[in-house]
Amino acid sequence: MTGELQTNRETVKFIYQIRTQSEQQYWKKLDHMVQAKLEVKKVEPIARPRNPGEFNYAKYLIKQNIYYQAEITEFKNLLEYHPQSFKGKINVLRIHIIKYLAQLPKWLRIHAQSLIVGYTAPTDKDFLKILSVLGVIHLFSLSGLHVLLILTLIRKLTSFLKIPLELIDMLMLFLLPSYGILVGSKSGIWRAVVLAMVGIVFKKLGWSLSSLDIFSVTLLICLFVDPMAITTMGGQLSFLLAFAIMYLYKHTKFIWATLKMNLVSLPIICFYTYQLNWLTLLINLIFIPLFTYVILPLTFISALSVNLKIWNNINNLFEIMYRILDYFSSNVQFILVTGKLAVLSVVLLVIISIFYIESKSIFNKYLYQYLIIFVGCVVFNKFPLSGSVNIIDVGQGDSILVTTPLIRKTFLIDTAGKLKFMTKPWAKRNGGNQVEHSTIPFLKSQGISKIDKLFLSHKDVDHIGNLEILLNKFPVKQVNFGIGLDQNLRIQKVIRAHPEIEFRSRRQGDVIKTGFINWQVLWPKVKGKGENSDSLTLLAQIKNKKWLFTGDLDIPSEQKILKDYQFKVDYLKLGHHGSKTATGDELLEKTQPQLGLISSGVNNRYGHPNRETLQRLENHHVKYLNTADYGMISWYYDFFDNREKITTFLKGDSFENSRIKK
Repeated sequence: MTGELQTNRETVKFIYQIRTQSEQQYWKKLDHMVQAKLEVKKVEPIARPRNPGEFNYAKYLIKQNIYYQAEITEFKNLLEYHPQSFKGKINVLRIHIIKYLAQLPKWLRIHAQSLIVGYTAPTDKDFLKILSVLGVIHLFSLSGLHVLLILTLIRKLTSFLKIPLELIDMLMLFLLPSYGILVGSKSGIWRAVVLAMVGIVFKKLGWSLSSLDIFSVTLLICLFVDPMAITTMGGQLSFLLAFAIMYLYKHTKFIWATLKMNLVSLPIICFYTYQLNWLTLLINLIFIPLFTYVILPLTFISALSVNLKIWNNINNLFEIMYRILDYFSSNVQFILVTGKLAVLSVVLLVIISIFYIESKSIFNKYLYQYLIIFVGCVVFNKFPLSGSVNIIDVGQGDSILVTTPLIRKTFLIDTAGKLKFMTKPWAKRNGGNQVEHSTIPFLKSQGISKIDKLFLSHKDVDHIGNLEILLNKFPVKQVNFGIGLDQNLRIQKVIRAHPEIEFRSRRQGDVIKTGFINWQVLWPKVKGKGENSDSLTLLAQIKNKKWLFTGDLDIPSEQKILKDYQFKVDYLKLGHHGSKTATGDELLEKTQPQLGLISSGVNNRYGHPNRETLQRLENHHVKYLNTADYGMISWYYDFFDNREKITTFLKGDSFENSRIKK
């Protein structure tokens, strides 16, 4: 269980391991605030991302003034808490509304909770992913649009009831900030709330200001109260689109206004998500009227009476609609992976898009300038001038990305995975996985839209546990594995499930030539069962350097390879995460690597890398880097010359020999 604690001094994120099913039910049914004494195991800063492209959860919380996470071992003296502050009472009301709306069928519940109180349940994350990929998530994220619609409805209703406008304006000065607190203080809502309040106050003072003046005052107030709001994707889109709307919908047809709005938001979306959906414009043209005239009214009507049977029939229609949207969001044919755009490019694109929305014509120099810069950024990301080897930090596991320059080829060695321990049914939860959390975001941030060859070293979960997830979530052209691994029942199931992918078994002596890189298979020699001793071992010639990747190969198997081959390497990926059962003295003596790379988890339960292994490295004068210390480790080589460099994600860009651990 996770949540937030309010101490006397600050807000702290907490995690807590629920012990029994009855305790789980207690927390699920809780519909009020509680106070308690806590036993805390440790308090530490929020963990930073360890790979490029990962969601920066620490940065996200810092923007909410949350800096620490506490691990709680026990709640003591739990008592119902009745807050006395106005904000506290509004928060209690929010809890009751969320519980009340939970009685609706699935899709109506999601609509009502997100559009009325700004709440999205953890189980609804897949729904948000669909909307995000299709570019319509802004419709279901409470924003100024919804405040504007609510204000319009209130004004029309009060006009019909002959209630004085002056009285309504005074009530709005109280109700608007109350609603802002109720929905969780989202930046988009507060921008709209402040905008409406500024307009009311200026009207009362008799000041005649333009919409741009009111917007500017609102922006200054919002940034004074929360300077970090403008640093988030939501905050940037909220202010930018609000600014664009002032110009567009007064003198532009809906279809062209939608096009221009998409061009305004596109650089921001690509900067944070690294992709766009070709159907975004078309879906917006269809979905915005559907949302405005069908979904939104039904949401408010259903919230008034949650138990009507008709809601089940309407929910079935929404089920069909979202299945269709899910197809379009997950089909890679409709997705363009752009890579992460440079900050300067994003700024230029936003500035040009502002000039574009002010222009009356559709096809003009601003549109052409915009397209040239955007296409140039995408081409630069997809056809880089350098290749790389990246030891992805997946914790206690292996996943290595190798790329070539220019017409880029991509190779992934292993997918990582987590060991699953036996848990009771009530204690099972949808935990994250390294592929969706680390690997795919990193690939997309680099502009990579497919994997040309995937190598599976052996059957262990920490190496191929995420195989099915990767194949379902990301295009892979060919899968390679050591001879005999295809007899594994799990691998057979994967092969049957993906007839569109080529599966190849490899054995000692095979050579895979792929442009800039030659892969030589050193092991296995005979058919095995996918054990550590059967690990697919690859010697790669990359530009003018040699790399050796050994999976979890043990020392006896290393010695057998050295009887068949004589070679030296520049870089060695240590076997079995630095275990003492791998990377023996004979391998180090005969291959003479300059640098060893280790992939292991921080404070892992196995004690990897083992001290005995590190002593062997020292004895043979081999320096090393470990992902547990440095996060992702990357080696880059240039296409035009022999320049190369090693970078780490956590501790700086370029490493000199003196800075690498001995």
